[in-house]
Amino acid sequence: MNVPAPKSILLLEDMAMVRGGMKALIQLAEPRAQVVEAGSYREAVAQLDARAFDIAFLDIDLKDSEHTGVDVLRHLHEHAMPTLAIMLSAVNDRSTVMACIDAGACGYILKDMAPSAFEPFSAEDVFRRAIETVLGGCLYLPASVLGRGGYVPSTPLQRPVVGAAALGLTPRQCEVLYYICQGLPNKSIADRMGIAEGTVRKDYVTAIYQCFGVRRRTELIIEISRRGIVVAAPGACEQVLQ
Repeated sequence: MNVPAPKSILLLEDMAMVRGGMKALIQLAEPRAQVVEAGSYREAVAQLDARAFDIAFLDIDLKDSEHTGVDVLRHLHEHAMPTLAIMLSAVNDRSTVMACIDAGACGYILKDMAPSAFEPFSAEDVFRRAIETVLGGCLYLPASVLGRGGYVPSTPLQRPVVGAAALGLTPRQCEVLYYICQGLPNKSIADRMGIAEGTVRKDYVTAIYQCFGVRRRTELIIEISRRGIVVAAPGACEQVLQ
């Protein structure tokens, strides 16, 4: 039996006691995970430049610093790192969540993780679900963003991977959608596909927006997440028939 390799996780939180508590929660959710801690923007960037991480949990509000966790997120994407970023914040504000998703985040966790009517999960469950969701190709968003009709199942579900035909897209459009769901900007998508950035924006992204009835990238990402869609990875879009 093949045992999955331990996940490599970076945790950026500038308050040591809070960081220790979050690390404990992550390791309860993923006992075999290798969790590396960072207490500042500088430490986080140094760790990211030194090794590869599967996931980075990034505190947005870094006190006593001219940088924020969003700056670390930008560093990830400016250097085309494959790390999936999940933001940590005490701010439950839709515009803040959307700004993070627009910058390439794959998830957003509220630091006040007390169970609610919308998300009746323990703090440990929140981290477990966030990790499973982003590694499964979807975004983890607060129910406050998705709304009452949001996709917030009480237990993790095995969602089918959806190919181009089921989405009403061409295989290349499906590939672009996959990269969008991974938080990649148009330039990085263009580099991976070997085409011009303008082609991605004008020919592919516009068609995808029309298909889903949205006008912006953040609206698209929310709709994908709300529907619980898992987009097929590049090379599989033509084979997947669901």
